[in-house]
Amino acid sequence: MAAPERVASGVYRVDAVGMSNAISVLLLEDGDGFALVDTGLGSSAGRIREALAGLGGRPEDLKRIYITHHHADHIGGLPGVLEWAPDAEVVASEHEAEIITGRRGPDQASSPIFRFFSRFQKLPTVPVDLVAREGDTVAGFRVVSTPGHTLGHTSLLRDEDGLLFTGDAFAVLLRRIGVGGAKFVCTDPPQAKRSAEKLLAEKFDTVVMTHGKPLYAGARGQLEEAVARCNYA
Repeated sequence: MAAPERVASGVYRVDAVGMSNAISVLLLEDGDGFALVDTGLGSSAGRIREALAGLGGRPEDLKRIYITHHHADHIGGLPGVLEWAPDAEVVASEHEAEIITGRRGPDQASSPIFRFFSRFQKLPTVPVDLVAREGDTVAGFRVVSTPGHTLGHTSLLRDEDGLLFTGDAFAVLLRRIGVGGAKFVCTDPPQAKRSAEKLLAEKFDTVVMTHGKPLYAGARGQLEEAVARCNYA
């Protein structure tokens, strides 16, 4: 397994699967421990534990788990992580929390094909300890509401150094950066575009996406190009 990639002070990108930059989660230094952003797939829990150990952390040092949205490549590893870190606080937006806890069904993709296949997918459900709202802070990052990919999707921005974690508000799914990854995986594509434009109004220099390599030099320009190409309606 590749070592966690340091992308900024106290921020480490972890490959949740064996392919580099295919599915990324973040480990954040958080006071006297660590916070985890998203959990990858069901097979990712062990990789995350190894990454935490590589940073000198023990299971009990994982204090909280922030979930950007409920898709399987973001919450699939959640039950497994909670097996070895049972005291970690699970945090998500209100809409996503209702789905993660099983009180509401998953959001449907705009694509009829994706909607059909999603009928056969069973997402894990776990309790959510804390509901995050726009402007709340998680391990030094500000919660930014970015619905569209899912209806409760959120991104995270560390204002002090302009580090933006987009989740899937931007993502590389079809070999280039797309708004919401791609139209067919978004629940509400026009809303996903509005959320992307909202992020462009923020101040940031470095961008980390769940899918795709981190962006350093020219990060803003690459996201602006993605929005300019976007024709969601």
